[in-house]
Amino acid sequence: MSEINIFYADDDDDDLMFFNDAVSAITRKAEKSIHLHIHKNGDQLLESIKEKKKNNSVVFLDLNMPRKSGFQFLEEIRKEPEIKEIPVIIYSTSSDDENILLSHNLGANFYAVKPYNFDDLIKMITSVSNINWQLHKADFNNFLFNRLIN
Repeated sequence: MSEINIFYADDDDDDLMFFNDAVSAITRKAEKSIHLHIHKNGDQLLESIKEKKKNNSVVFLDLNMPRKSGFQFLEEIRKEPEIKEIPVIIYSTSSDDENILLSHNLGANFYAVKPYNFDDLIKMITSVSNINWQLHKADFNNFLFNRLIN
């Protein structure tokens, strides 16, 4: 059974629960083990990533959080030598072109607009968990993740 570690930072309890429920549904149905590490802010997320430093990991990072934005945490991740290579998906309700471009320029691997539909979220997480991150190269032409799975 393949394993993946997903680190997710979001200050919205409803979004955290929605994401957690989707991961639970995937692990019940699939031959994939997803270990979800949920954090209410980016500081907790950074500490968790540094502490666990697991292979086959990916980060989902909300943009709009108190104290520091997802952009700031993305910059911090990319500056830390031991974690700078971890794949980061900016995961936001915003579909603003400026946010998408800035996310790409700061080194995110994908930008994903939060789906409102549970099946779409399952599809997104499943797709992310199937990517070979060692071979994947971030490219602005396929940067908006929602376009790839629809």
